[in-house]
Amino acid sequence: MRRQKGFTLVELLVVIGIIAILISVLLPTLAKARASASRAACLSNLRSIMQLQNIYAAENLQQFALGSNSASYQGSYVVSVAISPTDVRWPGFGVLYKANLLKSPKILYCPSEVRDYHMFDSGSMNAWTPEDPNTNTPGKTVRAGYFLRPFTADYRPVLWYAGPPAPGLGPAPPVDNKNFPAAKPFVYAPYPKLSKMKRAAVVADIFSGPMRIQQRHEKGINIAFADGSAEWVERKALTNDLPASVRLYGLTTTQTPLPAKFEDLDDAFGKTKTGGTVDCNVVMQAVWEMLDRRGK
Repeated sequence: MRRQKGFTLVELLVVIGIIAILISVLLPTLAKARASASRAACLSNLRSIMQLQNIYAAENLQQFALGSNSASYQGSYVVSVAISPTDVRWPGFGVLYKANLLKSPKILYCPSEVRDYHMFDSGSMNAWTPEDPNTNTPGKTVRAGYFLRPFTADYRPVLWYAGPPAPGLGPAPPVDNKNFPAAKPFVYAPYPKLSKMKRAAVVADIFSGPMRIQQRHEKGINIAFADGSAEWVERKALTNDLPASVRLYGLTTTQTPLPAKFEDLDDAFGKTKTGGTVDCNVVMQAVWEMLDRRGK
Protein backbone atom coordinates (compact mmCIF):
# COMPACT_ATOMS: atom_id res chain seq x y z
CA MET A 1 0.00 0.00 0.00
CA ARG A 2 1.21 3.51 -0.83
CA ARG A 3 1.90 5.63 2.25
CA GLN A 4 -0.31 8.79 2.44
CA LYS A 5 1.61 12.04 2.51
CA GLY A 6 1.04 14.43 5.43
CA PHE A 7 2.54 16.13 8.45
CA THR A 8 3.36 14.22 11.56
CA LEU A 9 2.28 15.56 14.95
CA VAL A 10 5.85 16.61 15.71
CA GLU A 11 6.11 18.53 12.44
CA LEU A 12 2.81 20.33 13.12
CA LEU A 13 3.98 21.31 16.59
CA VAL A 14 7.23 22.66 15.18
CA VAL A 15 5.38 24.78 12.61
CA ILE A 16 2.98 26.09 15.26
CA GLY A 17 5.91 26.94 17.50
CA ILE A 18 7.64 28.86 14.69
CA ILE A 19 4.45 30.81 13.94
CA ALA A 20 4.06 31.65 17.63
CA ILE A 21 7.63 32.94 17.78
CA LEU A 22 7.10 35.07 14.66
CA ILE A 23 3.90 36.54 16.11
CA SER A 24 5.61 37.37 19.39
CA VAL A 25 8.35 39.16 17.45
CA LEU A 26 6.06 41.00 15.04
CA LEU A 27 3.28 42.13 17.41
CA PRO A 28 5.39 44.71 19.32
CA THR A 29 6.67 46.03 16.00
CA LEU A 30 3.14 46.35 14.63
CA ALA A 31 1.95 48.03 17.83
CA LYS A 32 4.85 50.47 17.65
CA ALA A 33 4.09 51.24 14.00
CA ARG A 34 0.40 51.79 14.84
CA ALA A 35 1.29 54.15 17.69
CA SER A 36 3.70 56.07 15.45
CA ALA A 37 1.02 56.46 12.77
CA SER A 38 -1.50 57.66 15.35
CA ARG A 39 0.98 60.17 16.73
CA ALA A 40 1.64 61.50 13.23
CA ALA A 41 -2.10 61.82 12.56
CA CYS A 42 -2.50 63.72 15.83
CA LEU A 43 0.30 66.10 14.86
CA SER A 44 -1.40 66.67 11.51
CA ASN A 45 -4.65 67.52 13.33
CA LEU A 46 -2.90 70.18 15.39
CA ARG A 47 -1.37 71.76 12.28
CA SER A 48 -4.82 71.85 10.67
CA ILE A 49 -6.32 73.50 13.75
CA MET A 50 -3.63 76.17 13.66
CA GLN A 51 -4.35 76.83 9.99
CA LEU A 52 -7.98 77.49 10.94
CA GLN A 53 -6.87 79.74 13.80
CA ASN A 54 -4.78 81.80 11.40
CA ILE A 55 -7.65 82.00 8.90
CA TYR A 56 -9.94 83.22 11.69
CA ALA A 57 -7.38 85.87 12.65
CA ALA A 58 -7.06 86.99 9.02
CA GLU A 59 -10.83 87.41 8.74
CA ASN A 60 -11.36 89.04 12.15
CA LEU A 61 -8.95 91.95 12.52
CA GLN A 62 -6.06 89.68 13.57
CA GLN A 63 -7.91 88.46 16.67
CA PHE A 64 -6.56 85.10 17.84
CA ALA A 65 -9.35 82.87 19.22
CA LEU A 66 -8.46 81.13 22.46
CA GLY A 67 -9.61 80.86 26.08
CA SER A 68 -11.25 78.58 28.63
CA ASN A 69 -14.89 77.83 29.35
CA SER A 70 -14.52 78.44 33.08
CA ALA A 71 -12.25 79.86 35.75
CA SER A 72 -10.45 76.51 35.62
CA TYR A 73 -7.98 76.34 32.75
CA GLN A 74 -8.87 72.67 32.33
CA GLY A 75 -12.10 73.76 30.62
CA SER A 76 -10.22 74.94 27.55
CA TYR A 77 -11.27 71.88 25.50
CA VAL A 78 -14.93 72.97 25.22
CA VAL A 79 -16.67 73.34 21.83
CA SER A 80 -20.12 74.27 23.14
CA VAL A 81 -21.96 74.23 26.45
CA ALA A 82 -25.61 74.58 27.45
CA ILE A 83 -25.94 77.05 30.32
CA SER A 84 -29.69 76.32 30.22
CA PRO A 85 -31.96 74.47 27.76
CA THR A 86 -32.23 77.63 25.68
CA ASP A 87 -28.84 79.27 26.34
CA VAL A 88 -26.05 77.58 24.33
CA ARG A 89 -22.58 79.08 24.08
CA TRP A 90 -19.56 78.30 21.91
CA PRO A 91 -16.35 79.22 23.72
CA GLY A 92 -12.89 77.99 22.84
CA PHE A 93 -12.95 75.73 19.80
CA GLY A 94 -16.59 76.65 19.27
CA VAL A 95 -15.46 79.97 17.82
CA LEU A 96 -14.04 78.13 14.79
CA TYR A 97 -17.29 76.19 14.47
CA LYS A 98 -19.48 79.31 14.59
CA ALA A 99 -17.20 81.02 12.06
CA ASN A 100 -18.04 78.13 9.68
CA LEU A 101 -14.39 77.15 9.43
CA LEU A 102 -14.64 73.71 11.01
CA LYS A 103 -15.60 71.66 7.95
CA SER A 104 -13.99 68.49 9.33
CA PRO A 105 -14.65 68.42 13.09
CA LYS A 106 -12.68 65.17 13.49
CA ILE A 107 -9.47 67.21 13.47
CA LEU A 108 -10.38 68.26 17.03
CA TYR A 109 -9.89 64.67 18.22
CA CYS A 110 -6.77 62.56 18.72
CA PRO A 111 -7.03 59.11 17.06
CA SER A 112 -5.35 57.52 20.11
CA GLU A 113 -7.99 58.74 22.59
CA VAL A 114 -9.73 56.00 24.63
CA ARG A 115 -12.19 58.07 26.73
CA ASP A 116 -15.64 58.58 25.26
CA TYR A 117 -15.95 62.16 26.48
CA HIS A 118 -12.95 63.24 24.37
CA MET A 119 -13.79 61.19 21.26
CA PHE A 120 -15.68 62.40 18.21
CA ASP A 121 -19.46 61.82 18.22
CA SER A 122 -19.28 59.15 20.95
CA GLY A 123 -22.94 58.86 21.88
CA SER A 124 -24.43 60.54 24.93
CA MET A 125 -21.00 61.14 26.46
CA ASN A 126 -19.91 63.43 23.63
CA ALA A 127 -22.31 63.49 20.67
CA TRP A 128 -21.31 65.99 17.99
CA THR A 129 -24.23 68.37 18.57
CA PRO A 130 -22.61 71.82 18.93
CA GLU A 131 -25.93 73.60 18.36
CA ASP A 132 -27.63 71.67 21.18
CA PRO A 133 -25.34 69.95 23.71
CA ASN A 134 -28.16 69.51 26.26
CA THR A 135 -28.30 65.73 25.80
CA ASN A 136 -24.59 65.19 26.46
CA THR A 137 -23.60 63.91 29.90
CA PRO A 138 -21.94 65.00 32.01
CA GLY A 139 -22.03 68.77 31.83
CA LYS A 140 -24.26 69.29 28.77
CA THR A 141 -21.06 69.99 26.89
CA VAL A 142 -19.47 69.10 23.56
CA ARG A 143 -15.78 68.52 24.24
CA ALA A 144 -12.83 68.57 21.88
CA GLY A 145 -9.92 66.19 22.31
CA TYR A 146 -7.25 68.86 22.75
CA PHE A 147 -6.41 71.67 25.13
CA LEU A 148 -6.67 75.23 23.79
CA ARG A 149 -4.47 77.91 25.29
CA PRO A 150 -6.54 79.59 28.06
CA PHE A 151 -4.66 82.89 28.21
CA THR A 152 -2.72 85.51 26.27
CA ALA A 153 1.02 85.41 25.56
CA ASP A 154 1.65 87.08 28.93
CA TYR A 155 -0.67 84.63 30.76
CA ARG A 156 -3.62 86.95 31.30
CA PRO A 157 -6.69 84.65 31.32
CA VAL A 158 -9.31 84.81 28.57
CA LEU A 159 -12.43 83.24 30.03
CA TRP A 160 -15.97 82.77 28.77
CA TYR A 161 -18.43 84.10 31.31
CA ALA A 162 -20.86 81.34 32.34
CA GLY A 163 -23.36 83.58 34.11
CA PRO A 164 -26.26 85.78 32.94
CA PRO A 165 -25.61 88.13 30.00
CA ALA A 166 -23.26 90.94 30.93
CA PRO A 167 -24.74 94.44 30.38
CA GLY A 168 -23.68 95.81 27.02
CA LEU A 169 -21.40 92.88 26.20
CA GLY A 170 -23.77 90.36 24.64
CA PRO A 171 -24.67 86.89 25.90
CA ALA A 172 -21.21 85.43 26.56
CA PRO A 173 -18.18 87.58 25.85
CA PRO A 174 -14.66 86.50 26.74
CA VAL A 175 -13.75 88.11 30.03
CA ASP A 176 -10.67 88.49 32.19
CA ASN A 177 -11.20 88.05 35.90
CA LYS A 178 -7.86 89.68 36.53
CA ASN A 179 -7.45 89.03 40.20
CA PHE A 180 -9.54 85.95 40.95
CA PRO A 181 -11.45 84.49 42.75
CA ALA A 182 -14.85 84.82 41.13
CA ALA A 183 -15.99 87.38 43.71
CA LYS A 184 -14.03 89.98 41.76
CA PRO A 185 -15.88 91.70 38.91
CA PHE A 186 -15.33 90.36 35.42
CA VAL A 187 -13.62 92.70 32.99
CA TYR A 188 -14.07 92.49 29.23
CA ALA A 189 -10.93 91.05 27.61
CA PRO A 190 -10.75 90.93 23.81
CA TYR A 191 -8.76 88.24 22.08
CA PRO A 192 -5.04 88.96 21.73
CA LYS A 193 -3.71 89.98 18.34
CA LEU A 194 -1.97 87.32 16.28
CA SER A 195 1.17 89.48 16.17
CA LYS A 196 1.37 89.31 19.97
CA MET A 197 1.31 85.50 20.03
CA LYS A 198 4.47 85.01 17.92
CA ARG A 199 5.60 81.43 18.67
CA ALA A 200 3.46 80.81 21.75
CA ALA A 201 2.08 77.28 22.25
CA VAL A 202 -1.65 77.27 21.43
CA VAL A 203 -3.03 73.72 21.08
CA ALA A 204 -1.84 70.53 22.75
CA ASP A 205 -2.77 66.99 23.73
CA ILE A 206 -4.61 66.93 27.05
CA PHE A 207 -2.04 66.90 29.87
CA SER A 208 -4.24 67.13 33.00
CA GLY A 209 -2.28 64.38 34.72
CA PRO A 210 0.04 61.43 34.06
CA MET A 211 -2.84 59.04 33.38
CA ARG A 212 -4.21 61.31 30.63
CA ILE A 213 -0.87 61.08 28.84
CA GLN A 214 -0.58 57.34 29.47
CA GLN A 215 -4.01 56.71 27.93
CA ARG A 216 -3.08 58.45 24.69
CA HIS A 217 0.51 58.57 23.37
CA GLU A 218 2.12 57.22 26.58
CA LYS A 219 5.56 58.74 26.05
CA GLY A 220 4.69 62.39 25.45
CA ILE A 221 2.35 64.94 23.90
CA ASN A 222 1.98 66.83 20.63
CA ILE A 223 1.80 70.63 20.62
CA ALA A 224 1.25 73.35 17.99
CA PHE A 225 2.41 76.96 17.98
CA ALA A 226 0.81 80.21 16.84
CA ASP A 227 2.92 80.25 13.66
CA GLY A 228 1.40 76.93 12.56
CA SER A 229 4.32 74.67 13.39
CA ALA A 230 3.91 71.60 15.60
CA GLU A 231 6.19 69.18 17.42
CA TRP A 232 6.47 66.26 19.81
CA VAL A 233 7.36 66.79 23.50
CA GLU A 234 8.74 63.95 25.58
CA ARG A 235 6.79 63.11 28.73
CA LYS A 236 9.81 63.63 30.97
CA ALA A 237 9.85 67.32 30.01
CA LEU A 238 6.63 67.83 31.99
CA THR A 239 8.62 67.10 35.13
CA ASN A 240 12.19 68.06 34.30
CA ASP A 241 11.60 71.29 32.36
CA LEU A 242 8.78 72.99 34.27
CA PRO A 243 9.58 76.46 35.65
CA ALA A 244 10.38 76.70 39.36
CA SER A 245 7.57 79.24 39.83
CA VAL A 246 4.91 81.08 37.86
CA ARG A 247 3.30 84.51 38.02
CA LEU A 248 -0.24 83.26 38.05
CA TYR A 249 -2.73 85.12 35.82
CA GLY A 250 0.06 87.38 34.59
CA LEU A 251 0.26 89.09 37.99
CA THR A 252 3.31 89.59 40.21
CA THR A 253 2.47 86.87 42.73
CA THR A 254 5.02 84.07 42.60
CA GLN A 255 3.81 80.55 43.33
CA THR A 256 5.36 77.10 43.19
CA PRO A 257 3.77 75.21 40.27
CA LEU A 258 3.93 71.69 41.70
CA PRO A 259 4.10 70.18 45.19
CA ALA A 260 6.66 67.71 43.84
CA LYS A 261 6.82 66.35 40.30
CA PHE A 262 4.23 66.25 37.53
CA GLU A 263 4.23 62.46 37.78
CA ASP A 264 3.00 62.77 41.38
CA LEU A 265 -0.30 64.27 40.23
CA ASP A 266 -3.43 62.15 40.35
CA ASP A 267 -5.56 61.80 37.23
CA ALA A 268 -8.25 63.75 39.09
CA PHE A 269 -6.84 67.17 38.35
CA GLY A 270 -6.12 69.28 41.42
CA LYS A 271 -5.09 66.28 43.52
CA THR A 272 -1.89 64.34 44.12
CA LYS A 273 -1.36 60.59 44.48
CA THR A 274 -0.63 61.14 48.16
CA GLY A 275 -4.02 62.73 48.76
CA GLY A 276 -2.91 66.36 48.75
CA THR A 277 -4.30 69.13 46.58
CA VAL A 278 -2.74 71.56 44.15
CA ASP A 279 -4.09 74.59 42.30
CA CYS A 280 -4.75 73.16 38.86
CA ASN A 281 -4.36 76.58 37.22
CA VAL A 282 -0.83 76.83 38.62
CA VAL A 283 0.08 73.48 37.09
CA MET A 284 -1.57 74.34 33.79
CA GLN A 285 0.26 77.66 33.50
CA ALA A 286 3.56 75.99 34.40
CA VAL A 287 3.15 73.44 31.60
CA TRP A 288 2.12 76.09 29.04
CA GLU A 289 5.11 78.21 30.02
CA MET A 290 7.38 75.20 29.45
CA LEU A 291 5.78 74.65 26.04
CA ASP A 292 6.20 78.34 25.20
CA ARG A 293 9.94 78.12 25.82
CA ARG A 294 10.18 75.39 23.20
CA GLY A 295 8.77 77.79 20.63
CA LYS A 296 11.32 80.54 21.28
